[in-house]
Amino acid sequence: MADREHWEVRYGERPEDQVGPPSQFLVEQLHRLPRGRALDVACGPGRQALYLARHGWTVDAIDFSHTALARLLSAARRDGRAVHALAADLEHYVLPRDRYALIVNVRYLQRSLFDDLKRALRRGGMILFETFIRDQQQLGHPRNPAFLLDRDELAAAFADLEILAYDEGRYETELGAAFLARMLARRP
Repeated sequence: MADREHWEVRYGERPEDQVGPPSQFLVEQLHRLPRGRALDVACGPGRQALYLARHGWTVDAIDFSHTALARLLSAARRDGRAVHALAADLEHYVLPRDRYALIVNVRYLQRSLFDDLKRALRRGGMILFETFIRDQQQLGHPRNPAFLLDRDELAAAFADLEILAYDEGRYETELGAAFLARMLARRP
């Protein structure tokens, strides 16, 4: 099954009103995040996007699953929030430069996107990044090394930004136990 098809089926199998809670790391860091326009990368049904919209951000949410974006927009309407949803494949989509006060990248890893994410931040803008490290193989999905960071890889990739918070390890998260790298960094 093609990757896009896989995600359409996966999101289609969930109850329509099931979005899920935001990342605990996002919730913990909320008070530090700059206001303005935010981008939720590979947003799925929008748990980060909706949380930010509820807290006053103008949110752009990008994903290649039409089913996930339809669920996000439906939830945003029910919530009385405006979220701009964009259906695009991040492998080919060019992010706008100097646009975002905040970029959120949770549980998605595309190494080729790192430099584009940095360029999409406005000066003083922040990126909140949380994704799996190789130790996650002990717990299950994902197991593919292409979707798992090496220890300290995320910090090294964003070393040209001001790293405000960084940790790695096993966490009890809103979705269960996971081995993660979590970072908050600011573009100088």
